[in-house]
Formats: sequence, C-alpha cells, structure tokens
Amino acid sequence: MSRIILCGGAGYIGTKLTEHILDNTNYNIVIVDRLDFRLDENFKKTRLSDDRVSFYQKDIRELDFMNELINENDFVVNLAALVGEPLCKLKPKEAVEVNYEAGKDLANLCKKKNIKKFIQLSTCSNYGQAKEMVNEDGALFPTSLYAETKVNLEKYLLENIPNSIILRCATAYGLSVGRMRFDLLVSDFIKEAWTKGEIDVFKPEVHRPIVHVSDISNAILLCIENTKKISRVFNVGSSNQNYTKREIAEKVSKRLNAPLKIVEKEDKRDYIVNFDRIKNELGFSTTYVAEDGIDEMVKVLEDGGFDLEQSNI
Repeated sequence: MSRIILCGGAGYIGTKLTEHILDNTNYNIVIVDRLDFRLDENFKKTRLSDDRVSFYQKDIRELDFMNELINENDFVVNLAALVGEPLCKLKPKEAVEVNYEAGKDLANLCKKKNIKKFIQLSTCSNYGQAKEMVNEDGALFPTSLYAETKVNLEKYLLENIPNSIILRCATAYGLSVGRMRFDLLVSDFIKEAWTKGEIDVFKPEVHRPIVHVSDISNAILLCIENTKKISRVFNVGSSNQNYTKREIAEKVSKRLNAPLKIVEKEDKRDYIVNFDRIKNELGFSTTYVAEDGIDEMVKVLEDGGFDLEQSNI
C-alpha cells in the first residue's frame, strides 16, 4: 500500500485531512510537521497514535531527512507554509524560505524520487482582484507576500515538475478538531460574535469564496486517487459559495444574534472564482454549505470545547 506523506500535516487542513484519510481509505499516513502550534490532546491520543500514522517533528527544509523518508511509491501533499498575510508580514524572510524555496526543493526531490504524485496546496487569494468570475487560466494578481510566494511556487511547479497538481483553495471554514483556527474569515466572525456580541466587518461588499475544510480534504483525496498523470491547477470550492463579506457575516449574525458593525480598514482582495474545472474533470462537488460550518463551530463553543485564541500567529 502506498503512503501519503503530509508535509505540514499537523495544521488546520492537515489534521482534518488525516481524519478523512483514516476514515475513508486504507492508506498509511506520514506526517512531517515542526509543530509551531498546539495540537488537540485528544487528537494526539487517537488519530496521531493510530497504527497507520507515523509522525516526525521535522522541518521540510531538512532535505537529508526528507530524502531518506520519501520513496517512489509515495504520494506527497505539501501543506507546509507560513499561512496568511499577517504571519508572512511578521516573518518575511522565513515566508519566502518555507513557502517558495522549500516548496521548490521538496518538489525537485519528489521528481528525483519519481513519486506517484506531488500535490501542492495553494490559494484563491492569488487572484487578488477579479471583479468578473475568474477560472484557473485567468490573471493572477497577488496583493500580499503570502500570495506572491504561492504564485511563484505555482509557476515553478508548472514549468519544472511533471505530475504535480496545484489546488487553489477558497478561504477555508469549518471545524478541524486537531488544530482549529479562529483567525480565518468565517471563524473570525464567529469569534467576534461570541466574545463581543457584534461582528466587525470592513469592506463588506468585497467578495470572498469559501470552502469547508472537509471538502478540501475530499478534493485532495480525489487528486490522489485519480490515475492520470497530469500537471494541472484546480480551484477548490463551489461557484455558489462566492459570497460578499457582508453576506458571510449576516449568516453568522443570524446564528448568534449579533449585529454587524461596519468599520474602516483596508482589504485589497476582491475576487469571484469559477470552480467548474475540478467538478468537470475530477467529479468534485462540495458537501457543506456555510451554515453547516457555522453551526458546527458554534456548537463546540457552546460546549466549551475550544480555545478562541487559536490562530496561526
């Protein structure tokens, strides 16, 4: 049985993906993560200690280790990154080293090893500003260092690494018990409604497509199980979840009875994304809608199950 190596697999998406693989496949999982952030204790006792999971607290920049670890029967999913504009602005040198340089080195190592498939997580933030609906062939307009590193890595992979798949994910939402984040758009609105009784919204009419973290996991697994050898970019999400920030905040407001407060702050991103390619070519469709993710996150807060300070900074 082939292994799935999850680089950066102890993060928000990686822990949900680990659950998804364990529950729906027979693959063995290898997680490589330097553990910058705290993991849920129950996740460590159950999922991380599963017989099918191996864990290494390592940095993907340790190429000697990665060279010994990876073999030709593996699938490699690269989730390792300094994620988001705030963290990349705080650590710009490391952001370039991890998000771009280490991604290139890892991909070249996988090419040398002739692995089964290399899957790179990217972001729809790469579109930056797209007033008209944009697909994978549309212009990229990164408005942050984070997006710049992703755009540059994408370009390198498409030009140099055969059999690599790039997944440009919409903004993630939903519950990931292993390593939750409350700094992403939907969860941040929930946090504000829960702690302050109101939701601060800046640039309320700009658009932001969203996708549930479980649907991202499903998209990754679809790419792994697709037998075709392709180098391809796929947007991950659904065209009917292209919301304005006001619309997202209103959904949270309805669930938690918290009014919206419009505040002044810059937001350079405003993009509407087409997700037809992944649907037509891989048969992908989303299972969750925004209300599902909002409801599951609110329920764990009502149960006292999460530390609201969990973020990526």
